[in-house]
Amino acid sequence: MASNGRTDPDTHFPSPKHPQDAGNTISRSGFTITTRKLPILKAEPIEDMTAKLGIAVPEMIFGDNVVAIEHAKTGWSINFNAFDALDRVDKTGDRMLQVAHSKEWQSTRQEKHETISRVVKPFDWSYTTDYKGTVEPDGQEFDASESPIPLELLKRPDPILFFDELVLYEDEMADNGITMLSCKIRVMPARLLLLMRFFMRLDNVLFRIRDTRVFVEFGTGEVIREYTAREDEYETVRQRPVHSSLLSHRSTRHASFLPKGIRNPAPAPNIALGNVNAPEMTSTPQPNTPQIEPKSDGIMDRMAASVAKNAPSISEPYKAYASCQELVKECARIADYKIPQRGVKDAEIPTNAKGEEVGVGKGWWYEQFGLTPTFNTWAQITLLHAWLLTTRLRQFSAEHYSTWQQQLTDHIFYLAEERLVTHHNISSRSVRNKILKDLFEQNRGLTLAYDEGICKSDAVLAAAVWRNVCKADPEVDLKALACVVSYMRSVMNKLEGMGDVVLAEGDVVFGDPGEEEGWVGVKSRALNPEAVVKPMKAPVQPLVQKKEKA
Repeated sequence: MASNGRTDPDTHFPSPKHPQDAGNTISRSGFTITTRKLPILKAEPIEDMTAKLGIAVPEMIFGDNVVAIEHAKTGWSINFNAFDALDRVDKTGDRMLQVAHSKEWQSTRQEKHETISRVVKPFDWSYTTDYKGTVEPDGQEFDASESPIPLELLKRPDPILFFDELVLYEDEMADNGITMLSCKIRVMPARLLLLMRFFMRLDNVLFRIRDTRVFVEFGTGEVIREYTAREDEYETVRQRPVHSSLLSHRSTRHASFLPKGIRNPAPAPNIALGNVNAPEMTSTPQPNTPQIEPKSDGIMDRMAASVAKNAPSISEPYKAYASCQELVKECARIADYKIPQRGVKDAEIPTNAKGEEVGVGKGWWYEQFGLTPTFNTWAQITLLHAWLLTTRLRQFSAEHYSTWQQQLTDHIFYLAEERLVTHHNISSRSVRNKILKDLFEQNRGLTLAYDEGICKSDAVLAAAVWRNVCKADPEVDLKALACVVSYMRSVMNKLEGMGDVVLAEGDVVFGDPGEEEGWVGVKSRALNPEAVVKPMKAPVQPLVQKKEKA
């Protein structure tokens, strides 16, 4: 039988007793945390799993992936794996979601897996699961509790000693949406947090989220498990702001326990309630301060102290993530557009000659430059402004530049994919991936073209803008095109004078090329060397400015 790299060829699903197989492990205060991330299951293990579950498995099943937390002294452990999660899927069909292609989907899956052809009862094809982890049969169970996870402790800038994330299963629901079960964990010197999330989007029907969080406080040994279920109708969520949560139909349950045999400090602080005056919390390090572990000679403790000394470099990716997110939002704002017909039933959305959906946009790029509000236009203008930021990021040291550049690029494509879903209702992942792949290739090309233009001349830069932004339109307004070139050089000049700290805060606001008309209208001295040109005042509105702090 195929083993997918397992040491035991007769085992195809994660075994709680052997989670270290091909995994990464870290130990803290008696707790051992293990993650294993292996490739997608092969055909034979999938058939085996299908037969044992009695239902067709998702398209992408990572049956060998597992996250495990174990306390060796007490023998308690909990692990998260795909098989046990799928075993919690409704197999009666009572809670099955209905869409137009559900019957066709099931018949297709039954053709692929002959072992389930005799199963006549339907099942929840969204693979919704209320799985909260697998506790060892002889281990201590969780007790119902009103104690929430202490979020204030998790907000502290503690160094992250270990982080991993993995997918347990994923399915595109026959291009009707997506359903995914994933797990991520981070370990800090004093605690850990695990999140297992089930996410489901059934296009035009429903959004659903099931979160299981496990929090461990190493100092007291207390373990808190929180399970949250949220869902709402598709249209309701789509019309909400991007960062709002699914609040409708929400329920949360807490459970906790203190493993037997673990020393309980006296007096015992109320960790679950986030008592900031608790004695053991006063020793938590401040940023840039090494953590001192009492009487600690273990290698992991020495590593933790070393990591704490380098906390600024560890936290930089998180800082870059947040700042680049704000910078990309500003880049995307410049050429924002809407498609008002999208929310109207049976409304016809206009398209251009290339078949692109045309929206409604405001601002200089659409009203003065005459560009058409489409996804491609928005993407090109967004990438242009991102390139301007890139020219400034190149002044960072090599070790920092790669992190910031990667985060900037990632956020651009996150936002682009989100727009394809929200503005253009492209639910098929394969279609979105094709569009994003083309956009990625365009980004590489325009980066080289704009770099060449800046190094050579305004004419070369204008040609690059004309090819990418204007789609080589022969009727382009040449004066407006000259304004864009002047605008790009002006923005680069102002970004160069901006301090690294200001840029790293994401406090950048762009103007528009219309402010360059006064400069573009001045006749070049090269055309009339004898003419005396009076100096002009700078534009009233700066092209790049620091945001006002609230």
